[in-house]
Amino acid sequence: MARVLHATGFALQGEPLIYVTALPGQWLIKHCTPSWRIRNPKKGFQRVVKDERAQKIAVAVLDQQRTFPNAIVLATDRERFSSNGGGLEIASDTRFLVVDGQHRLWAQTFSSYEASYACVIHMGLAEVEMARLFLEINDNQKRVPASLRWDLVRLVRPEDDPYAVAASEMVWQLSTERSSPLYQRIDLTGEQKEISLKQGSLAPELKTLLSMRPPGLREYDFETQYEIMVRYLAAVRSLDPDGWRGATSPFYKARVLRVLLRLLPVIVKTTGREAGKIQAVEYRKYLARIDKESLAEENIRAAQGSAGMKQIFELLKGQLGV
Repeated sequence: MARVLHATGFALQGEPLIYVTALPGQWLIKHCTPSWRIRNPKKGFQRVVKDERAQKIAVAVLDQQRTFPNAIVLATDRERFSSNGGGLEIASDTRFLVVDGQHRLWAQTFSSYEASYACVIHMGLAEVEMARLFLEINDNQKRVPASLRWDLVRLVRPEDDPYAVAASEMVWQLSTERSSPLYQRIDLTGEQKEISLKQGSLAPELKTLLSMRPPGLREYDFETQYEIMVRYLAAVRSLDPDGWRGATSPFYKARVLRVLLRLLPVIVKTTGREAGKIQAVEYRKYLARIDKESLAEENIRAAQGSAGMKQIFELLKGQLGV
């Protein structure tokens, strides 16, 4: 039987059910995650929060044995907690998503003083509802990590931004389908340090590509758009298969791959054919003109920001002769 934490608290509202309570910091750290999709909560916090900021909070507040003036916001899929004499009984296997207050909570790991955290807990939320709540709160304050935000877009599916939804779905499919040249090669949430290619880099380029009228991909259904991307990326991979496999190819680098995506409609226009009818071997005829040496790490590293991206674009466009 799961152990129970007894905490002072009450129901702030009944529908949807929201509790207000105070929970011990060390207990919370063990039961919270900064993303419902992140399997390792500790690594998840280390990806989302900045240690320097959390340490400053620990020194300024916790080490002074002070309490925080505002509550952290949590969400859980538990429907409700048992109540007992004006308090709450919280089972030890309860898991919380930190919707707001990640740095305040992570500061607990840098202090020997265990704080009591005021918490507002949203109950009975499914993963999509948690994602929506996370976006609503964090987008109105500070930007969440780009890859995590795009991953949440795929779950929430905002009706007012269909191309963002399509882009996030495209990244998901490219990362999870075995037919894709990028199968298991994209970090979807920003937590996988060993994967250099992040969803936050690819999704904005794909959104632009999927929303463009011909020679973009807007006229096609999603399945055809995916097939076009697979063919094009297969042509890119064929330029340096060994480097692609080992994630050392310059064509696998985020900035280069983003530029190559921008070049797709340019190549399509040059062929005079519909994108849906162009095969990988035809894309390769153009892409093979790229001088791989011109994409050496020191050259790409020097091309920073939007001006740098434009510089790489013009370089490759010139080499392709399109």
